[in-house]
Amino acid sequence: EVGTYQPALGQANESVCIRCPPGKYGAFTGASTCASCPAGSWNDEFDKTACTICPEGKWTHSSGSLRAGDCTPCAGGGNCLPDGDARITIELRNFPYAELDTTRMADVEAALAEDIAAACGTNNESVVDVFGKESSVTISSDGQVSAFVKDVTGSSANELAARLYSASFRGELANTTLAIIGSEAHLSIGPISVKPEAFVALAPTSTMTTSTSTVTIATTTRATTTVRAAQTTSVRGGHSVDHGNVHRDSEQEQSTPSPDSEQSTPSPGSEPTSAATIQAAALPWPLTLCLGLAASSGARRK
Repeated sequence: EVGTYQPALGQANESVCIRCPPGKYGAFTGASTCASCPAGSWNDEFDKTACTICPEGKWTHSSGSLRAGDCTPCAGGGNCLPDGDARITIELRNFPYAELDTTRMADVEAALAEDIAAACGTNNESVVDVFGKESSVTISSDGQVSAFVKDVTGSSANELAARLYSASFRGELANTTLAIIGSEAHLSIGPISVKPEAFVALAPTSTMTTSTSTVTIATTTRATTTVRAAQTTSVRGGHSVDHGNVHRDSEQEQSTPSPDSEQSTPSPGSEPTSAATIQAAALPWPLTLCLGLAASSGARRK
């Protein structure tokens, strides 16, 4: 029943329906919620199917007003349309937005613009969408219709509200839309709002996506190091020492290079190193000192 609502599905009968409270109204049957009284109207009773329009020269600038005292005088008096423009908002419930192709969507937009123009008593070109396209409206994916009526003359905001909020205008909108999208659609007309507002066209926006591809090249460097080892065998104190192995050998100290080691050759002009010097360099320092003293003593005897 109009003027009531029921948020729960599957109720047995209308006795469980809830009355719409003051400040709200119910315009059609089967509603899950009540709509708030739009701008320029008010309601102080239950079960209302429409709200009361403010008297000429007064307006409510918010929705859901509860009393006549909420209607306040418009700035400068007059028709409450200081710029001569008004924004019109209409909710299309169960509108099959995703199922309509471009052609049928354009037909719906043009037909709704024509209905708005007829209700406002102006020509079709005076109704524009939010981008400024004449004889058209803007419909969003959720069924929200937005349009502007420009350069309204001879009518006040109150007169526009009285026409656009009426049950007859709702019926006209539903019939026009169903004729294009198909009568099998479960379309209904939700809240309608009139708001005095100067028209300013929105700029169409576009989104550009830039894709960046990064290529990473990995370089592997292998370094090879060749180590040439030399093996030296030293004979000290009657023992031959070779990497920790002890051998009994002759009293002579010698150095045996490995085949891979490099042999040094005395440079021209340099004095050769005597065997005694090599042996002395290889002896422990106490023994070397004793040998030096003995050699010095022998030289004095001579």
